[in-house]
Amino acid sequence: MTLFIGQSTSIVFRTLPYIFLRFLVYSLFALLFLIYAGVVFLLGLFLGRLHPMASGIVWFLGFVLSFPLVRLAKEYLLYLVKAGHVAVIAELATKGSLPPGVSQIQWGRDQVQKRFKEASTLFLVDRLVNGVIHAINRTMGRMGNIMGGVPGMQGLLKLANVILYFSLTYVDESILARNFIKTNEPMWESAKKGIVLYAQSWKEILATAIIVGLIAMVVFPVLFVLLLMPALALGVAYPSLQIPAVIAAFAFAVVLKGAFLDPWTLTNMILTYLKTTEGMTVSPEWESKLESLSSKFKQLKEKAKGGTN
Repeated sequence: MTLFIGQSTSIVFRTLPYIFLRFLVYSLFALLFLIYAGVVFLLGLFLGRLHPMASGIVWFLGFVLSFPLVRLAKEYLLYLVKAGHVAVIAELATKGSLPPGVSQIQWGRDQVQKRFKEASTLFLVDRLVNGVIHAINRTMGRMGNIMGGVPGMQGLLKLANVILYFSLTYVDESILARNFIKTNEPMWESAKKGIVLYAQSWKEILATAIIVGLIAMVVFPVLFVLLLMPALALGVAYPSLQIPAVIAAFAFAVVLKGAFLDPWTLTNMILTYLKTTEGMTVSPEWESKLESLSSKFKQLKEKAKGGTN
């Protein structure tokens, strides 16, 4: 296993325009979330005066039922920014520089539009790739559960599965990076090949995924605690702001992680994936295994057969 710490750090610093764009977009979502949460909370309190159960109903509808829709909208919009960033990272990782005289953000946006035509197509590719990766990792998890009866192994396996979950997003975006590089392949064919190559080399890639996933899991609580301290101080001075201050601390810990840490861990994964799969050919045996393993891979294969770009 090789971590490309120096190269990843260098590439991240060279993509500062995208880093700050991510920060602005994540901050905007955090601010909108806090406003929305405040409105729902106050509405629940107000209606609670009319009926004892009204507060609980409003908070349930406002937070629990709306969460999947809010999450989907957030992922859809943020993925457009992340995809452009991935295109720039892939170009810097393979060619060392971008074409001269172009805006980095505009260049990334142009690559996304050129490769995927429409945002909905990019999102569909990501959903299918993500679904297949989940299926692959669930299979690895079941293999690991065989060792669950060994004393002391159960806790380690649970920890490994949690880390694996946090690493998933970096794997699908690494496959997206390959898609931007392999412009000679139709996009669906490139996505299919990218998944098969991941399955063929999952051990090497998983080792890096576990490390970067563990780093993300450690850094996020540290960020939250650092932001929580002034939030608690504010809560002591103004008791009515205790809960909003804690929520704000959590939201902006997510912002800092998403804007600054995630690009570094993602770049490590992209470099590991590209270098591990470099020169590899797709194994028909693995392709058959994935077809029997995941219905989403079948959908991906059918789209690749259609030859659309």
